[in-house]
Amino acid sequence: MTVMPSPADPATAGAGMPRPAPMAVPAAEPPGKRGKKSKKGKDVAADGTEQPKKKKTKLIIGVVVMLALVGYKEKGMFIKPHYSAAHPAPAGIVYPLPMTSPFTVTTADGHMVQTDVALQLTTAVNQKKLASDEPAIENAVIQVLGSDTYGTLLSPVGRANAQQEILSKVQAILGPSEGSPQVTQVLFTGTFVLQ
Repeated sequence: MTVMPSPADPATAGAGMPRPAPMAVPAAEPPGKRGKKSKKGKDVAADGTEQPKKKKTKLIIGVVVMLALVGYKEKGMFIKPHYSAAHPAPAGIVYPLPMTSPFTVTTADGHMVQTDVALQLTTAVNQKKLASDEPAIENAVIQVLGSDTYGTLLSPVGRANAQQEILSKVQAILGPSEGSPQVTQVLFTGTFVLQ
């Protein structure tokens, strides 16, 4: 039986078999420390594996949450509301008919009526259609007031009926927008003079 010399024995260390090279043991990386950065900017651990960036993930999550909040707040800009009879559009501005204001019309029995007319619009109004149909709306006002008589327009009930008739004609001219009428009321503003 042959005895092999012990590598720890200094006298026999150089004789016989070559000594194996010491093996490198990777040192444990302390928690919270990262390795070096690669050329691509990713974190590299001491053993050479790439580590994902936590900051980039947090940034992406933050951007997604921010976009969701802005989209929710401004959804009216992207998704138009659709109104119905159960949920009509809220009232908007009062729009005076400016082209021939005040209206001076001869009634059916030869008298004259002079008044300013304004339209109570809803928030669903189509401003371009309103501007282009304004002459037709003014014509409807003249037709209704011209077909009534002095006695009819003298009473409050007669004036209310004229307003309702003008309203139905204006709504027929403009049509609905987003499921709701664009005009909800016709108003005689300023003075209402009968001669």
